[in-house]
Amino acid sequence: MTNPTKSDLRDKLEAEVRAAEAEVKRIREERAERAEAADRDVSEEERAVRKGLSAALSKARNRLEDAQAALERFDKSGKEHAVVAQGNRAAGSVAVRIPPGSSHEQRLQIIEDALAEPLAEAAAELGVVLAATPSKFARERSGRDAEGRTVLDVEGVVEGDVLVPAIRQARKPGRRR
Repeated sequence: MTNPTKSDLRDKLEAEVRAAEAEVKRIREERAERAEAADRDVSEEERAVRKGLSAALSKARNRLEDAQAALERFDKSGKEHAVVAQGNRAAGSVAVRIPPGSSHEQRLQIIEDALAEPLAEAAAELGVVLAATPSKFARERSGRDAEGRTVLDVEGVVEGDVLVPAIRQARKPGRRR
């Protein structure tokens, strides 16, 4: 597999932004048409369709924001996956190769090793220190990237003089209090 060039990656990210913008525009237009027709048709079916369009618009806006943020990070770092300081946040993604059959401890160590340096650099740029271990700042995306790597979304926010995780961790089942 050949490595894509920076211009190829930028073109891909720009295409994702354009596609997301087009989707938002399409859904807004459809919602506007439905709103005009809503005066005449107030059936439960029409309400359900409009509610579905609202949910789709929200999802499309989130996709657009994610695509714009990825392009912004690429412009700042020159890499497809990077963690960068933005305002009072450190955000981005990293891609790691986790061998099949890795134990939980091995997996955690691979993630810690991959995140330690970029997260520390972003924290230093913000003038703060990390409040938790690097793995606490990451959440795994479902699936794999084109190269078969696990992609982790990374996010932290500055609170005082520390960078704290801004990723919500899933609760463990059976731990009610």
